[in-house]
Amino acid sequence: MPASTNNTMETETASWTDSAPVDHERVLDETWGALGRGIWNVFHVLPGHGTVPGFALGLGAAMLVGVGELAAGCFTAYVSYRYFAYGESLSEAIENAIRFESGKLEKEELDKPIPK
Repeated sequence: MPASTNNTMETETASWTDSAPVDHERVLDETWGALGRGIWNVFHVLPGHGTVPGFALGLGAAMLVGVGELAAGCFTAYVSYRYFAYGESLSEAIENAIRFESGKLEKEELDKPIPK
């Protein structure tokens, strides 16, 4: 049996199975943005968990430079805690961590509750 051929000049209409053009860069930006916001929200609710990557970052940096790894790790963990728990900017968190290390952080800052 010979194969059938269709020699008519029909145009196909768009269907729901056709793919739409996608702006991959925009999708990627939205995905990373959503992922970053989600991680920040988790660490804001559980700021103690945010100290782990902060400690690891400080420890890794200190190992590259060759300074006191444990001290640098603890310092960056406290900076991470203040950043996630209180929503301080990175510079504010670093300043307060330096004040804490030198014993000059105010009592109300030490007893400050985590906002809900």
